[in-house]
Amino acid sequence: DPGDGRVGHAELRLADGVGFMLSDAYPELGILAPQGPGVTGAALHLHVDDCDGLVERARAAGATVLREPTTQFYGERTAALRDPFHHEWMVGQQVEDVDPAEMQRRWEAESA
Repeated sequence: DPGDGRVGHAELRLADGVGFMLSDAYPELGILAPQGPGVTGAALHLHVDDCDGLVERARAAGATVLREPTTQFYGERTAALRDPFHHEWMVGQQVEDVDPAEMQRRWEAESA
């Protein structure tokens, strides 16, 4: 809960290791809603073993790095990319197990 009524994170699990993560638009974080025809409202998020390595390989293959790898308050190292076909990807590597109370504390500290 970011405190303004938007959904910050929701997960739908389909099977072991398969699921979707959803949120409302967060323009301040670069998560945008579609603004017109031909614009997708989806970005793909992949859990990977080596976020930094994948970003470097993607960059070498022609991807544009939208957000460099950064360790987040929820214990995941994430980055954002746009591939040469203009699809946006988020990649994340779990680097720390963070319990919900600590995650909330960190979120509030970052948002202050």
